[in-house]
Amino acid sequence: MNRQEKISSLIGDIGIPIIGFFFWNWSIYFICLFFLLDQLSREVSSIVRMQNVRERIKLTKRAYFFNTLSFLICFITAHIYVYNLYPKINFLLEINAFFWYEDMGIAQGFILLPLVVFSERMRYKMNMKLFTDEMHVKHWYIQTTQLMAYFSLFLLLSLALTFFKMSETMSFVCLLFGFTTITLFSDKWSTFFPR
Repeated sequence: MNRQEKISSLIGDIGIPIIGFFFWNWSIYFICLFFLLDQLSREVSSIVRMQNVRERIKLTKRAYFFNTLSFLICFITAHIYVYNLYPKINFLLEINAFFWYEDMGIAQGFILLPLVVFSERMRYKMNMKLFTDEMHVKHWYIQTTQLMAYFSLFLLLSLALTFFKMSETMSFVCLLFGFTTITLFSDKWSTFFPR
């Protein structure tokens, strides 16, 4: 992951949650929903990108399976973490509230969904123009590494909430620290995951 990608990821993974938490009154679940929406767009974009270069690059079925499984367990563990933080949460009501939450008279779903799709589309175009075949493969494994690291982060936070009472602000700080660490260092961890 180059410097420009890291800066872009930091803005999306750290900047928007900070603004959401402190200025838009987002709950931890709203932050997790935005994060999962962003990860889903990256996942779809990566699969499409790898399909477009499949004649030159052959990823094993195991690599695709492991990547998809990583996303699914990250998704599930994020919800377990939120449930441990808010035991009375109704996920469907919160998802609806997230989409229809208004700031300046506009439901944020109408702003965030196109914004996430647009930013991922721009990243896709840039990657297709600039990446060599080796870089496409490396980027795929970095993304899988990030998903596994996010799974580990949500799992650790879930376990911490089982044993310790944590305020929403403290939980947010831990989440933010984890997001930052993963964004900055996941490219160095990617060599440890299956090919």
